[in-house]
Amino acid sequence: MKYLIISTCSLGLFLVPRLNKIKEVEKIYFQNVDSHYKTSGKGLEELDDWSKLEVIPEYAKALNESNKNELIIVIDDVGAGDTGKFLRDQGYKVIGGTPFTDRIEEDRQFATDLMGRIMDVPPSTSFDSWQEAIQFVKSQNKEARFVFKPNDSEASKEFTYVSKDVKDMVSKMQQFRSTWKYKESFQIQEFIKGTEVDFSGYFNGKEFIENSMLIYFENKAFMDKDIGPATGGSIAVEFAYPPKGIFWDILNKLKPALQKVGYRGQLAINSIVSEKDHKPYFLEFCGRFGYPSLPIDVTLVEDGGKEFHNLLMAMANGEQNKNLFPLKKIAVTVSVFVPPTPTAEPYMMEGTQGEVISWDKKWDRYFFPYYIMGEKGKMVLCGTNTWILNVTCADDTLDGAVSMLYETYLPTLQLKNMMYRSDLGISAKKRIQALREYKLI
Repeated sequence: MKYLIISTCSLGLFLVPRLNKIKEVEKIYFQNVDSHYKTSGKGLEELDDWSKLEVIPEYAKALNESNKNELIIVIDDVGAGDTGKFLRDQGYKVIGGTPFTDRIEEDRQFATDLMGRIMDVPPSTSFDSWQEAIQFVKSQNKEARFVFKPNDSEASKEFTYVSKDVKDMVSKMQQFRSTWKYKESFQIQEFIKGTEVDFSGYFNGKEFIENSMLIYFENKAFMDKDIGPATGGSIAVEFAYPPKGIFWDILNKLKPALQKVGYRGQLAINSIVSEKDHKPYFLEFCGRFGYPSLPIDVTLVEDGGKEFHNLLMAMANGEQNKNLFPLKKIAVTVSVFVPPTPTAEPYMMEGTQGEVISWDKKWDRYFFPYYIMGEKGKMVLCGTNTWILNVTCADDTLDGAVSMLYETYLPTLQLKNMMYRSDLGISAKKRIQALREYKLI
């Protein structure tokens, strides 16, 4: 069999060495949809763990060289839903990538309206002009707090902003407006004080795979104590949870919509549990593989004695396999960056190209590199992004996993000028305790 990974921004590259070691996998095609990432993956096929990789400019090459019944197509991020639908309609097995799951992530008002029929949502209003949005905020109680969310998926995470009051929100929106280069469309949402938690499940086209519900706690801010601009995710903690409770009930109410579009893949819901009424309120969708949640998903599966390939096959073939995620483990991850992160423009990243990256090979399965290439038999940075990799760990306890990651795995990483948060687990521990007190987990 063969795999074709269609990647909109090269985040799924680390899946290759995991699939490379599966005996029945003959070939792994990898397409970078965005030409900015054309160097990502280049030359890695010269390394032993990447020997089955072929980076291709167009996915047609993989289709021409493969039979439909031997090719599994993986779309690793948002933005290629139409491609996924086209290939699915042609009879290919496609994981990820539907117009519906793209829309629920990119069209915040559509997602809010949908989830308003399923769970509580904070009052939210969409705007297509800065002037109208700013006037709306100015008209509110001056002590009110709001969240600003761009509708354009191309907008950096740093443009999602939680204000201290109306004056702060207006000031920040005016600052954003002065340099804005994205679609003029955004959502203003009332702030709810509480405990933020994601919950997700893996869908096989018919139903969520049993025991694949994952409870996930992420911190996006770049620096310790949640200081600095938002990243795609700086630290995170996750565990699998039995199929029961309010989070599972909410996921299952989405089954008909996912069945209708033939979706196979992960669906995550970001929510905040209100400090006032202890109910989860919908914030946003992630209808795709999440980052950096995917590295710890993989770690949980592997720590349970399975391969991520087993999960991909369960989704591709519509199988139910309740033994993929261990229920008595907790996984953690740290994102590692290099300067000039976290607000680098593409031209600013080129100086990192060619920097060598390595780690102790015995911990291979805990390192998840993104933007790398092969050069003279070594793994090096490809100079397209300053978010370089994630390091993970799984253990019976949160403290044990954090300690192992910081004290055993990370010290072996060789990477010039690397930067990462050192407070993994502190916020998650408080949030887990809050959800226990609310009797939600």
